Amino acid sequence: MVGASNYGNTSVAMAESRALQDGLQAALKFGYPKLDIEDDNSVVIGALKKETEVPWLIKNVMQETQQVEQVQITHIYREANMAADWLSKFGHSIADAWSSTESDSLDLRAIIQDDRIGCTLVRRGT
Repeated sequence: MVGASNYGNTSVAMAESRALQDGLQAALKFGYPKLDIEDDNSVVIGALKKETEVPWLIKNVMQETQQVEQVQITHIYREANMAADWLSKFGHSIADAWSSTESDSLDLRAIIQDDRIGCTLVRRGT
């Protein structure tokens, strides 16, 4: 399942944490209590792993994530998170929220297929 939302004018950390919350709620709804969570936002990942203090702005959202048996939480770079990046950009172009079990976008399908087969991207500037 894929989804995107327009969270309006908010901080990156709030948008990332709300997207995480939406994804976790969908996973639980469909019966997936154990997940691999990958995110390119180190603030959100640090808060999930309880390595850093949760910023007050996202504290309520992060508390709701505790109901999931989190298998693995990993920080990844944006280049390795192309599907999420694509969905984030798409979310800015819609009025509310969208989800589907199959995307009509050939670009998103190609990104997901590359991810499935383990294609890697070189991080620029390293």
